[in-house]
Amino acid sequence: MLKFSYLAKSQSGSTVQGFITAPNEDIAITDLQSKGLIIISLKNTSQQSFFKQDLELFNKVSDKELVIFSRVLATFLEVNVPLIEAIVVLREQNKKNKYFAAVLDQIIADVQDGNLFSEAIAKHPKVFKSLYVAMVNSGEVTGGFQRSLSYLADYLEGQYDLNNKVRGALLYPAFVLSIFLIIGLGIAYYILPQLVGVLDGLGSDVELPITTQIIIWMSNIIQQYILLILVGIIAIGGGIWYYLGTTVGKRWSDKWKLRLPIFGSLFTKMYVTQFSTNMSTLIEGGIPIIRCLEISSDIVNNFVFTGIIQEAVNEIKAGSEMTKAFARHPEFPLIATQIMMVGEKTGKTQSVLKTLGGFYKKEVDVIVDNFTVLIEPVLMVVLGIGVAIFVVSIMLPIYNIAGTL
Repeated sequence: MLKFSYLAKSQSGSTVQGFITAPNEDIAITDLQSKGLIIISLKNTSQQSFFKQDLELFNKVSDKELVIFSRVLATFLEVNVPLIEAIVVLREQNKKNKYFAAVLDQIIADVQDGNLFSEAIAKHPKVFKSLYVAMVNSGEVTGGFQRSLSYLADYLEGQYDLNNKVRGALLYPAFVLSIFLIIGLGIAYYILPQLVGVLDGLGSDVELPITTQIIIWMSNIIQQYILLILVGIIAIGGGIWYYLGTTVGKRWSDKWKLRLPIFGSLFTKMYVTQFSTNMSTLIEGGIPIIRCLEISSDIVNNFVFTGIIQEAVNEIKAGSEMTKAFARHPEFPLIATQIMMVGEKTGKTQSVLKTLGGFYKKEVDVIVDNFTVLIEPVLMVVLGIGVAIFVVSIMLPIYNIAGTL
């Protein structure tokens, strides 16, 4: 199948642009014309250069953009603005993101052609995940389209806030340590050689402390192999990034990050929050429990939890309870399993999951808040100790040598 980008005029006279896949150009033209579009231009993007195709990997719609789109669309529908008009307005609002604007153009064309909104967005899984499509489709079927979009907006806002909070807590120490490493390399390359020269120039037989010897040795290594060290750091970082992007690497990282001190508990509670909130939202939207689990297994961003949820699907298909699968895995908190078991037995699964999601979200907030409060003084102490060792290791021998003169 080939991918074509097109620019066309709709029957209403508005300009429409987007993408279409077809075996060849003639079929692409026929498909577009069958939708009542007058083709202005049609380009085969499959024949783009390798560089341009790589750039398409960076085409994305941010979580914030999707949250705003969902909330505004739900608001428009609540005040009885027609769907197509609402999307057209949102398309203009998001025109700075050319990729998102092109996606919305395609959605507008599909809806004008008589497709359901859920069918139109299902063609763009990179933007609209399976949960989004399922909730919209459920609302269309049950007549609660606007309500489903409101649920989605609330859900996406909650996930956006949660992810931002966790991401911010993890990025802060990484940023500080990276700056410290860069400054350390700069000092070792530009300043240490001058201080080492002072020690050598004094010409004393005083034995240098072991920490001073280590610092001098590191300074000499950095002076001689600075380019090799920088290339090595970039190569190792790139290799790790590439490995973690593979399926094998993702499985490995997903497994071990649940076992990390402090962070393991944080990640576990975050995934339980996502799962519980996803399930509660989907069940409230009237989607069957098995389909809810299947969608949740697709969008939870961890292979370990995906496997556990898929086992729960198999348990239900075998006529058993889904919580049996969760109970078999220590990665899933015991208290969460027991609460869900109560919900299954009492027929209040949705409300229990909603409560569970809220409980674990508060737990995540507490961990992140405590971590944010503690990490700054801990980093200051660690960096202070490092600076003190450096200063003492360099200045003490100079004072000792000066005292012997």
